[in-house]
Amino acid sequence: MEIRPLDPSEYDAAGVLLADAFIDDPGWVAVGPDRRERRYRLLGRFHRQALDVIHRYGRPIYGAFEAEELVGVAATFAAGLYPPPELRTTLKFLPAFVRAGPAPVARALRFSAVQEKGHPHDEHVYLWFLAVDPKRQRGGVGRALLARVYEEAEAPVYLDTANPANVPYYASNGFEEIGTADGPRGATMWFMRRP
Repeated sequence: MEIRPLDPSEYDAAGVLLADAFIDDPGWVAVGPDRRERRYRLLGRFHRQALDVIHRYGRPIYGAFEAEELVGVAATFAAGLYPPPELRTTLKFLPAFVRAGPAPVARALRFSAVQEKGHPHDEHVYLWFLAVDPKRQRGGVGRALLARVYEEAEAPVYLDTANPANVPYYASNGFEEIGTADGPRGATMWFMRRP
């Protein structure tokens, strides 16, 4: 397996991989449209735009490749680079949510406020996305991506997740829970940091 920074020409493929990986994620089920196909379209548009935001204001964005096929993505903001400009970021994401309807817009704004409130104020690397192609999960791809993030990190690594199954996974990778918060439609957000 090869882990390397993604080239912007690979962001479309990464956006599809992220949508595939997060389609049934409890956080996205709570935020997005109820119909799976509509939620998938939202996820694809949102994650493609998010990669542009991370490319411009954050980085690195790593890809995991097996036989030259993208099988995983870790998108980060290096220490001191988060948050990106709020207005520009909101304007980048707004079209995807407007197409999804007013309820997903309201839920997304609520969950975003929950995320920001739980975000630490000390210097850290923010792991915004870690995703593995669903056909390749539980095969070491995520751990390989995390190892690369740790190798390059110049500060503690922070993440948040709304998937309860991710909490023990990240704990087994050295993350400690630093808080929780309630999100829309009964979702819970966990805040975790790896010293």
